[in-house]
Amino acid sequence: MASTLALAILALFVPLSIGSFFVMRPLTAALLVLLGSDMFLPVGAAFKLPLLPQLGKQNLPYLCILVACLLRCPRRLSRLSKSQWIVCFAVLAIVGGAITGLTNSDAIILGGEGGSVLRAMTLKDGIFVGVSEFFPSLLALYLGYSLVRDAGDVERVLVALAAAGLIYCPFAVVEMRMSPQFHSWVYGYDTGGFEMTIRWGGYRPKVFMETGLTLGRFFVATTVALFVLGRTRRNLFGLPVRLLAWFQLVVMILCRSTGAIIEALVGVLLVSLTRPRRQLLVASVLALATLLYPLLRATDVFPVAGVLNAAGSLSEERRGSMEFRFLNEDLLLAHARERIWFGWGNGRNRVYDEAGTDVSVTDGYWILALGIAGLAGFLVSFGSLLWPVIWARYRLGDHGDEPDRTHLAGVALIVGLAGVDLIPNGLWSVMPYLLSGLLARRLRELEPTETTVS
Repeated sequence: MASTLALAILALFVPLSIGSFFVMRPLTAALLVLLGSDMFLPVGAAFKLPLLPQLGKQNLPYLCILVACLLRCPRRLSRLSKSQWIVCFAVLAIVGGAITGLTNSDAIILGGEGGSVLRAMTLKDGIFVGVSEFFPSLLALYLGYSLVRDAGDVERVLVALAAAGLIYCPFAVVEMRMSPQFHSWVYGYDTGGFEMTIRWGGYRPKVFMETGLTLGRFFVATTVALFVLGRTRRNLFGLPVRLLAWFQLVVMILCRSTGAIIEALVGVLLVSLTRPRRQLLVASVLALATLLYPLLRATDVFPVAGVLNAAGSLSEERRGSMEFRFLNEDLLLAHARERIWFGWGNGRNRVYDEAGTDVSVTDGYWILALGIAGLAGFLVSFGSLLWPVIWARYRLGDHGDEPDRTHLAGVALIVGLAGVDLIPNGLWSVMPYLLSGLLARRLRELEPTETTVS
C-alpha cells in the first residue's frame, strides 16, 4: 500500500511538471517529466478520479504534459487532421471497448452454483476498458508525434535517454551491493517480490521501478541510445561517448536480467557493426514477428521446443521459467479464442478452475491485450507501436542526412526490441510509444527516397 509520503510526492509532481513548461523548452520539459517520473516516482501510488483510470507514474506524467502543452504551447500539439492514424487507433480502442462490453453481458459463475460471480459487463464498462487500457500508450504516441519537429529533436531525445541511464547507474550499483532498498528508504514501503531480486548469486537492482525486469528493460533503451550517439558524436557531457556506452553496458549486464542482456547485446552489435539500413531491416523483422506472434502460437508454428532447448542451454532455471510462461500462454490463448475479436474484459480474461480459483499468470502484454480486448485490442496496442518501425524500413534509404538516418534507425531498433520484449513480459513503461510517435513524425516529414531499401 502506498505511503502518505508517496501520495504527497505524486500530488506535488503535478504542479511541478506543468510549471516546468513555463521555464523550459517544451521538448526539454517533457523529457524531464517523463524520464524523471519513470526513474523516481513511487510504485503503486495512484489517484482515483471519477470516470478515469487510476492515475500513477505510468499515465499521470503524460496527462500533465498534455495539460501543460494546452496551457503553454497549444500550437505545438499536432492537429488531428495531420495525425489521422492516431485518431483511428483511438476510435478503434473506444469502439472496440464498447463492443467488448456488449458481448460480455453474461455473468460468469465461478466454482459452480453458489460460487463467486464475475458480473456482466455493460456498455459503460466496455468503454472504460478501452480508455483505461489504451489511453496511456496512445497519449504517449500522440505526444511523441507532436513534440518532435526536426533531426535535432531526435538527437535530444537520445541524449536524454542516455543521460537517464547514466544517472541511474550509481543507484543500480549500490543496490547490487546492498539489495534493492531505495524505494523502501525513500517512500517507506517495498514494491514486493524480494525473492525475484536474487539472481546469479547476487542482487538484481530495481531502484524506484517495479521489478528488476523493469530496470533491465529501461537500461536496454538507454544503453542502445548511447551506442547510437557513439556513431554520430565523440563526446557527451565532456566525456567520450563510447566509453560511457561500454560502462553502461557493463552495469546493465551486472543487473542480472537475462532477457534484457540478450536484447541489449543484439542492439549494441547491430548499432556498432551494421549500417542504418541493416538495422532497419532487423527492426522491421522484429516488428513483423511480434505482430504475427499470436497467429504463430495459435497455429503451433512458433518453435516452442527450440526456444525451451535454447533456454535450457543457459540454465535449467531459465528453461523452467520459459516452460511455465508457455503453459500459461496456452491456457490463456485457448480462453481468448472463445471471444477472439473483442475479448473478455478485465478479470474475465483469466482462467479459473472448477473451484473458482484463478490458475493463470498473465506475464506477456500481448496475451493480456488479446484476452481483455481481443484482436481489436491487440491491433491497437501493437499496431500503433510497431507500424512506424515497418514504415521506416521503406521510407529511409541511403540518401539524405547521415546522422539523422543513424538516429532514426537507432530509435526504430529500440522500439522493435521493446515490441519483442512485450511477448514474454508486461508493459514496463509507455516510453516506447513516445519513441514510436516521434519516429512516425520524422518519417512523415522526410522526402520519399528514390529507391527502396534493399
